[in-house]
Amino acid sequence: ANPMLRKVLQMSVHWLSETSMADAKTAIFLGPVSEDVLHTECKKYPKGVLWITSSGTNGGASPPNIKVIQSSSDRETIREATQEILLAEYNHQPEVKVSKRTEENPSNPYPAILSLILAETDSTLRSRKSREEGGHQRQRHVFMNLSGYLRGRVPEEWRDLANGSLAVVVGAGPSLDETLPLIKEGFPRPWVIAADSSLRALRSEGVIPDFVVSIDSEKTFLSCSEPDHSPGVAVLSSQSHESWAKEWGARSCFLSGRVLTEDWLAEKGISKTKLQAVNNAGLTALLFADFLGPGTIIMTGMDLSGGGSGQLRYADSTERGHIQIQTNLYHKIPGNFEPSVPTPFLSDWEETSVLVKEISQRRMIINLNDRGALLDGAVVIHPKDIDELRSVIDQNLTPFEATTHAILEKRRSLQGHGMHQLLTLLATRCDQVWKGFPEKGYNSMIDYLKNLLADRDLANLIGDFAFTVLPKIAPESTMDEEELKKALNQLQELAWRLEDAIMECDPNDEFVVRFLTEKFC
Repeated sequence: ANPMLRKVLQMSVHWLSETSMADAKTAIFLGPVSEDVLHTECKKYPKGVLWITSSGTNGGASPPNIKVIQSSSDRETIREATQEILLAEYNHQPEVKVSKRTEENPSNPYPAILSLILAETDSTLRSRKSREEGGHQRQRHVFMNLSGYLRGRVPEEWRDLANGSLAVVVGAGPSLDETLPLIKEGFPRPWVIAADSSLRALRSEGVIPDFVVSIDSEKTFLSCSEPDHSPGVAVLSSQSHESWAKEWGARSCFLSGRVLTEDWLAEKGISKTKLQAVNNAGLTALLFADFLGPGTIIMTGMDLSGGGSGQLRYADSTERGHIQIQTNLYHKIPGNFEPSVPTPFLSDWEETSVLVKEISQRRMIINLNDRGALLDGAVVIHPKDIDELRSVIDQNLTPFEATTHAILEKRRSLQGHGMHQLLTLLATRCDQVWKGFPEKGYNSMIDYLKNLLADRDLANLIGDFAFTVLPKIAPESTMDEEELKKALNQLQELAWRLEDAIMECDPNDEFVVRFLTEKFC
């Protein structure tokens, strides 16, 4: 958690508490505030103020930069309003100020609202920090996976492959130590869809997954498995660490997702897969299981709650049990066997619960668990009731036939004239990057970047990298010379990676000769 966000100062005759943020240009006020204080305070925050109050606008004219919502508004309204103020200023956090007069309200809704605002702000800032720190890395993986994405996306023919059968989704939460041994026998042969972090646990129990899902750009194959263990089909995103596609080779396939370069490709006619990667490997594995259309889905190791006091993330059998989540903020959410359980994964739990509820309307979802967070729509089965579960499943579902594996060789692929057109366009964009590439001089380097990224089409192609750099070269932002040189070096590497990707797409001889000897722009 951001320590500055937790720094609450007891001060001011008007405010019960306020956060202190250097160079803040936005703010959020909670509770009744007098008209003169409101106008004075709003002048400090030129990019906007969100005021959450039960007292209205004091009857006077509101400052032009303020948005007012009622403290009785539902959580989603408050969340959306908070996101609006966060979007108003990318580079600086808003200050959050709580009026002393909130204590006058007998029901006092403001502590719960403050908690929501701090959680939403914290989540957004983490996401921004991650994007800023990893933008180049993610874009690098996109280009390293580009050939695989273009020639090996998940086909629609795989939809409903598991019709009438059982699917088991394997997460890596602490409960997996107790539940994984129970799925090895007593069930009709299931389709096993595993999150990447569960691979070592599966191997130790002798369970061979049919699909392994990995979508994290920072998670390597060797951090989850052993050099000789790459079972089934790897289901990846274009941002997955390149080690996964390298390990699985032709047995890998790609899902589309929330990736700017994929949006660029879609504009050029390379449509995204209907099933898309989202958020994390466990949630994507659940979506993929639903895509296969089984009669029932059993989830194991899908705790969505930190073990211990909230800090434990992985089962010991994954050999990642030593990895802990360190945060000052744990959220209390409903538990499967306790009124509440702690979690640092609030957004993951909310998104998973919504998805489980949706899927449960078309097929049964069973959460085999002895702990963890309650997921709306899932039937919770304790491991002690495993025999009863086996009996019900055996009577209602059939094992899948091994012959269906032949269809798993199919891929959605761009070929022929369409591939040639795309590669020509990509080559043109590479030449655009190299044209006038500056060697030195601050002004020439900053002007080059500004002019290059002003081209919306090119900026979308280099996606996350452009998203990271653009705020730094905006008129109000300053980028020192070292940062600028680093950005240009990263751009240079990305151009080389894109050129490699073009050659990996196996273009025809005529294109190769032109690519190696001519410029496309």
